[in-house]
Amino acid sequence: MKAFLLGLLVTGTAVLFTASVADAVVWQPIGFGTMGDSTRFRVFVDTETIQSYGGKVRFWQGHVFYEKQSLPSGASFVRVSISRVVDCDERADSNLEAVFYGPGGEIVDKYGTRGAMQFSPVKPDTLSEAVLNYVCDYVKKNG
Repeated sequence: MKAFLLGLLVTGTAVLFTASVADAVVWQPIGFGTMGDSTRFRVFVDTETIQSYGGKVRFWQGHVFYEKQSLPSGASFVRVSISRVVDCDERADSNLEAVFYGPGGEIVDKYGTRGAMQFSPVKPDTLSEAVLNYVCDYVKKNG
């Protein structure tokens, strides 16, 4: 079972990085996450998409899951890319768009927000805080 999970993680990471070569993105690993049902995933930030404007930072975040996940439509996905914005001063974040990819790398679903961004405070000692800290520090160091 461990070999299967390791193989799935390596395959998922390879799919993520293969897609990134075609799109000229650079995925920086941030950490591991666990959902409420114990589903585990890896989290990455695309450093090539980090853009700062007026105290806010926009970027793409990627999640690679250890096991296939199901959408309400019944489609399966193993990776999701999320367009996000963080407010470094207010320590809040908002999702703008999400694209779900199937095991073969095909897009199986996507959604975008409509209207004004809805920022939520980032909770301390969470993966969201690690992402916020990474992109805000990246902007400070790289302009």
